[in-house]
Amino acid sequence: MAIRTENKKLRATTLSAAVLASAALALTGCGQTAAKNGNISPSAGVEASATQDSSPTRTPAPSPSAPASATPTASATPSASAAPKPSTSANANLAAQPAPLANTGTGSRAGLVTGSYKPTEATTGVPAGTALTPYNTSGADLVITTDGTVLDSLDIYGDIKVRAKNVVIKNSRLHGGRQIPGGNTGIIDANNANVSNLVVEDNTIIPDAPSYYRDGIVGHDYTAKRNHIKGTNDGMGIFNRPGGPVQANVTAESNYIHALTFWSNDPAHSDGTHNDGIQVQGGTNIRIAGNNVVANAVLGAGSGPSPRGEHAGIGIMLQQNVAKLENVVVDGNWVDDGQTSINIDNGKYSNITVTVQNNLLGRNQLDYGNGSKYPIRIISRAASTVIGLETNRWADTLAFLVEGRDGGIRYNS
Repeated sequence: MAIRTENKKLRATTLSAAVLASAALALTGCGQTAAKNGNISPSAGVEASATQDSSPTRTPAPSPSAPASATPTASATPSASAAPKPSTSANANLAAQPAPLANTGTGSRAGLVTGSYKPTEATTGVPAGTALTPYNTSGADLVITTDGTVLDSLDIYGDIKVRAKNVVIKNSRLHGGRQIPGGNTGIIDANNANVSNLVVEDNTIIPDAPSYYRDGIVGHDYTAKRNHIKGTNDGMGIFNRPGGPVQANVTAESNYIHALTFWSNDPAHSDGTHNDGIQVQGGTNIRIAGNNVVANAVLGAGSGPSPRGEHAGIGIMLQQNVAKLENVVVDGNWVDDGQTSINIDNGKYSNITVTVQNNLLGRNQLDYGNGSKYPIRIISRAASTVIGLETNRWADTLAFLVEGRDGGIRYNS
């Protein structure tokens, strides 16, 4: 999903107080009537409304409104931890599995070490045995405006618009909105200028109403860990806020992203949606580590067939659409499927420098003919500096990828 900096801000209607190219050579990223009270704190500044957030969009359109009747109550607020900054140091440990990076577990997952295990449904999403409380069942947008708000162990309906600092969303099932959004957004939308240190952990993020406009998590200044994301347009969108600071400040660790939804009638692309597992479009301080990204696609209801069959767009897309990338690390991920598993594109800038190291690549990419596939694709050799490129391996044999048609690393030019 590519984005534009065009915005359209619709009139906010508070209904209940208290509550992002082609397939050839150049790629582009392309019945409940009332909510019950749940574990949410603080209660003030969380609104169920028909507001479309002022975020980057492709084709803004009027956003449908929905009634809401959610009245949350307050509970204790755990403090949110600061998002860690990425490191560009190369990992010398080239064992059979990517080397452990950091202990990121909480609760029953405390022993899980990022990069030491391949995330699956069993180690991502809502932890087994978690009792969920239905919340915001009207499905209207859930707008969070109070710093330090915590959403914990909830069955949440509606797209969540974060407009505050130190918000935590964890151990919850996120259904998204019931209507087609009026423009690009996410089930969690962190595009607002007020977003800082958003933490999204151990959530199951699967839309009840998939849309070409509805990603999983999108925006800046967030940490996403151990989430299970499925059925969205893109899994995650990462970029600094257009017109704002260059810092993106995003960490994505130990998430499982797969089975994205393809739409033949995407307003932005004549060949349908370009579904990406994780699409980075600009900014500084971005760490993508220990995730399992399978860039496959399923057809949306009523959609025509995809020209890529069951393959989606890109597994992990590093592309400079919004701003130059700096201090960007892609380390120890499992990546497979799509047109390409990892794509590196200098975009509208003369050069790009990123760290892509210790990743395990599958072999199930789109076949362009006679077995021609692109596990790691770099658009321009002259414009690209890729630190750690030689440390990436095949997932099945653990052999290092090398440059060449069958070697796993390919350049467009």
